[in-house]
Amino acid sequence: MAGIGNSQLGVRLTTADVHNQRLTRTATGIGSTNGGFLWDPTTRSILKKEETDKQNDDNLIFLFEYRALLNSRVQTLITQLSNALASDLDVAMNASNTAWGNDRPAMNGLSTNTSQDPGAGRTAHQYLLGWFGGAAGDTTALNPGGSPVSPYDVTFTGTQTLRAAGNSTIVTAQAGTEVDVLVASNLQLGRPTFNYLNASADNTLGNNQNRLNDSFSGPLGAAALNAGAKNLFEKVLFDAVSSVEMRPVLSSGLFKNLVVAASSSLPTGSQLQASFNLNYQGTQSGGNLSITADKITAFYHS
Repeated sequence: MAGIGNSQLGVRLTTADVHNQRLTRTATGIGSTNGGFLWDPTTRSILKKEETDKQNDDNLIFLFEYRALLNSRVQTLITQLSNALASDLDVAMNASNTAWGNDRPAMNGLSTNTSQDPGAGRTAHQYLLGWFGGAAGDTTALNPGGSPVSPYDVTFTGTQTLRAAGNSTIVTAQAGTEVDVLVASNLQLGRPTFNYLNASADNTLGNNQNRLNDSFSGPLGAAALNAGAKNLFEKVLFDAVSSVEMRPVLSSGLFKNLVVAASSSLPTGSQLQASFNLNYQGTQSGGNLSITADKITAFYHS
């Protein structure tokens, strides 16, 4: 029996070695008129391709993880905006206003067995003044002794406008209406700017009572007011979008069709509901973030 070191190992090294086979086949192909050129990738080439594939996989994993990070920031912002919206609704329902003589909170009515207090009209009026600069139209339903059958139909004005209509029991704002736009500029520079387009609310109409106590205190509150923020919802949105962490979210295309909804209610059954849709149209340098009212409804129950 031949020893492994004598014949078997020699045969394997000279006839069965893959590298030697490649060299032989390549040389034969070059020297033959009919054989053509036969190319076999070497181990170095194979390793190079494997390394390229690994780098592509790593890059793809990083892209997915980064997108997940941006999505988590969006979800966090939606939660913060929902909480802010709920606070705005609470304040609007429970605050008084000069429009009806400051004699009671908006949704706390004086209904009797013969008349229905116009709490829905007062509450809608109160809340929407937290978005707009003024109101024009029939305000009969705002009077403490207003007729229960008189319709409520008011157009709130500013750079954007919105109509709210109904009666003593239920008032609904016009759906699909853009209520404000946050304009972002110079995002790639050291001092970007953010400003709301809609006119600042007129405090003489009592809308300042819509603001949660101390919600605009401090430097951030002052910056939000200078940017035209008119309620806690807009302040929270301004604080988030103007931060460095949220700028990649704006340019990533993820800031599309974001729905923020909240509601507030009283033990009597009265409710105020609102839902907004947020969309950013722009580039890495800047653009417009539109705020559209999907639904705003005030329902009064005594």
